[in-house]
Amino acid sequence: MFSIKTFKALGVIALLASCTPDPFSINLTNDLDLTRENETVEIALSELPEQITSMIDRIRVYDPSEATFLTTQLIDTDQDGMMDQLIFQPQMAPSSKMTLHLMEQSEKEAEVENCFSRIVPTRIDDYTWENDRVAFRTYGPAAQALVEEGKEGGLISSGIDCWLKKVNYPVINKWYKDSEENGISYHEDHGEGLDNYHVGISRGAGGLAIKGEDDQYFVSKNFTSHKTLATGPLRTLFQLNYADWEGPQGIIKEQKTISLDFGNNLMKIEVSIQGTDKISSGISLQENNGTVIDKNNLIIFRQNHFETTLSNAILSPLKHFEGSHVYNPQIKDQNHVFLDLKILNQSLVYYVGFNWSESKQFADHDAWEKHLNDLAKKIENPIQINFK
Repeated sequence: MFSIKTFKALGVIALLASCTPDPFSINLTNDLDLTRENETVEIALSELPEQITSMIDRIRVYDPSEATFLTTQLIDTDQDGMMDQLIFQPQMAPSSKMTLHLMEQSEKEAEVENCFSRIVPTRIDDYTWENDRVAFRTYGPAAQALVEEGKEGGLISSGIDCWLKKVNYPVINKWYKDSEENGISYHEDHGEGLDNYHVGISRGAGGLAIKGEDDQYFVSKNFTSHKTLATGPLRTLFQLNYADWEGPQGIIKEQKTISLDFGNNLMKIEVSIQGTDKISSGISLQENNGTVIDKNNLIIFRQNHFETTLSNAILSPLKHFEGSHVYNPQIKDQNHVFLDLKILNQSLVYYVGFNWSESKQFADHDAWEKHLNDLAKKIENPIQINFK
């Protein structure tokens, strides 16, 4: 089974705080009776002393209990040339505490982009992203322009597409290259998975919509520009900008910041939005051959999908949860289950993802559902962090 590697501490390790009796420590507390794994801890570099940040490119997170360095990633979130975050994924037992050290490690980690995203200009400006478990894409300005110019092959949609993968290595570049150079369709399974999920003008797997009167739904068009902020071993992070669009009460301004972390089936979508105080995230009901599971701030749509099972999920923090509803006029691309969300201070956070039965990532649907229930608890009760 593939996993993020840790690095054994070999030889003499230079402690950052070598001029003091104690190393700089990060104390973590897990208040839940749940195991925490593949959960990303974020450290803002602005909270760390200058003697650490001045050499942050050589700093790693060291676990003294295992005598290992954890895989870390630095992220420049505002793209000003200076790193802003240090992230890592500790493994914590239920109701436990952990102390880690920030230490200098001269040996560089191997550069691995397990979490990857990029624009695909050769495929009418798709933006695609993936990790070791799932992959997604959405549609850009070139696809919209084709429709507006009356040409074939375009699509106007801010829906989200699922790429169903059953391998834990990257497939985006491979599938596009095989398609462009060898005519091998990624809409067929050649052993690694495929893209056979239909989005069209629907919300797909988590796109946004505002419900107006008389069952009219207002949505954005394709993203107009993008910015890739990070690809790395633990997280891919990027922004999508949208042209102003018409809502039921006027103009909507929207920007999405999307992150997908190693070992996770759900991505995090942070939305900066003006012009409305409520919005909904939808899952397409596709051929209406599935079951909607409504668990307050978590909705799941489990469906039969070409002789397999696909289970999509949307989860929101409780502070953003407003309700849910189904709109099913039995019209292609208009049938959805929606999680209704509150926008607070012109911002919104929600999570979107899926489980495909062929990936064998979960023993059965009950295990997937338990995973989502546990994730909802973890979002409300993050790992507690303090420094020493």
